[in-house]
Amino acid sequence: MEDLKRLCREYGIGDLLEVEDLLGGGYINANLKIRTSKGKFVVRIFLNGVEKHRLLYGYFIVSKLSNEGVPALLPLLNNEGLSYTNYKEFVVQITPFVEASRFLWVPKQAFHSGKMLRRMHEALTCIEVSPKPTGAYLYYQLEPTTMMKELIKNGHTLPSHEVTVFNEFYSLLKSPSFDISNLPKTIIHGDWNPSNQLYNVNKEVCSFMDFDTLQRGERVFDVAYALHFFLIQRRNEMVTREFLKGYGALTQGEIDVLPFLIAKISLFFGILVKYGEFQFERNLDQMKWVISEQGRNKIQEFCIRES
Repeated sequence: MEDLKRLCREYGIGDLLEVEDLLGGGYINANLKIRTSKGKFVVRIFLNGVEKHRLLYGYFIVSKLSNEGVPALLPLLNNEGLSYTNYKEFVVQITPFVEASRFLWVPKQAFHSGKMLRRMHEALTCIEVSPKPTGAYLYYQLEPTTMMKELIKNGHTLPSHEVTVFNEFYSLLKSPSFDISNLPKTIIHGDWNPSNQLYNVNKEVCSFMDFDTLQRGERVFDVAYALHFFLIQRRNEMVTREFLKGYGALTQGEIDVLPFLIAKISLFFGILVKYGEFQFERNLDQMKWVISEQGRNKIQEFCIRES
């Protein structure tokens, strides 16, 4: 508690009254909801090492979005003017607590998620400065054995796996159409999953968060990343259709690679995490369907083409 009280003083957010809740998080972070004499806040605790220059870059990007009226959740600055500090052995950020709803797998929410992602992409298209690739974007183009070696080299502890099954699936992905190098680029979020967005009563995105994977890349990566959650984990074609409708027009090149990119991102998660919704064996049949002729046609049918 003394460490939390110190954080409150450091950020000028009043006296700590209560730790109200653990808001979850995941592999990368945990989030404490606290109440102080000045309101409610969230302490985001990075559970794994985080590059501080990336947090500074994230603050720069989110400030730009906020200035343009895009509701990205801007971290608070401490008394030294930094958007992060130390809490015990961890790096933390503090943000205001937003009263809103989480993603409830409602099609209208998915529509507005896609619409907000497009709004973010268009606001940041002209920014070319970027830190080096990170997150799933760093690994998804690698074949499985190299991906595993690179993940371990970068400090990830991987569960034991039968590598053969990954290589067998990867062999299905060797398509001449899977080339994203010439597709439209912008600053991508890198982790556009439903848990990183908050919604108002009209099912619109009123805030979004988690900016430590911001980087310049192909905008279709964020689209495919979101569709991994909609189409692979939940097999929900309705929210997939609405998300793509909200995002709007894609180039023909983006549409061609989208199913393969969804499958590559799903392969990354299957290697990184052994159990739960990311489990490779659980999702394998759906991953195969996504890149089958039937699956490709279905996904591409949902897309809006540039005229």
